[in-house]
Amino acid sequence: MLKTTAKLTPRGNSLAVTLPKEVVEAAGLRQGDALSLLARDDGVIEIRHAAPAEAELEAAFEWSLGRYPETYRDLAK
Repeated sequence: MLKTTAKLTPRGNSLAVTLPKEVVEAAGLRQGDALSLLARDDGVIEIRHAAPAEAELEAAFEWSLGRYPETYRDLAK
């Protein structure tokens, strides 16, 4: 297990965190990899290496949500 700290920095209208090289290597990440982010109610933020299938599924869902918003609203009732 590797523990370190990082600071949030402004990036456009968002905030960014830079992952230290040691963290990137320990997690087996590469530039362009998809990450899954989860902000929990207790303030913990989980960052995980997203499986390619998970990233593709999320992209397909976002596309369909944009294309068929009324259908999703009807399904949510």
